[in-house]
Amino acid sequence: MTETTNYQICLMQHALGINEKHREPYRNYFLASGGHSDNADLESLVAAGLMTSRAAPSFCSEDDVVYHVTDAGQEIAIAALPAPKKRTRYEEYLAADYGHSFAEWLGIDVPKIEYGSWYPNDGKFRMVSRSAAGEWCNTQKEAKASYKQALSASKELREAV
Repeated sequence: MTETTNYQICLMQHALGINEKHREPYRNYFLASGGHSDNADLESLVAAGLMTSRAAPSFCSEDDVVYHVTDAGQEIAIAALPAPKKRTRYEEYLAADYGHSFAEWLGIDVPKIEYGSWYPNDGKFRMVSRSAAGEWCNTQKEAKASYKQALSASKELREAV
């Protein structure tokens, strides 16, 4: 059996639809016409037993050929993939399909703005979280400052205990 080149391995990976991020094959074909530039490499893979070939379906051109990766070729193609990179925390969050914001997924207590809608707080704002609640204020800027003071006092109280 001849040595398989990196380019031939890439052809098998392409036929399988795999790469370093998507390591599970979701297809297994490579359609090439008679004059395709990759035919020589594909035919050498067939000769090595790493791919098979057959005539293309009737809706394709007469000189088209469909190549399929064999089990032995699939093992080589997957083994040649680079080691998976460690996911970032954000990529883990995206894969988790959690339904919350990234900050909530990280465990950050994100404050919410409450809008006063009746007397005595009609038209006023305050910020509230599980850790602290600010006072009702006339502007969001004042509400944020009040929340920060309440959060600081809450943190000091927890540290004292």
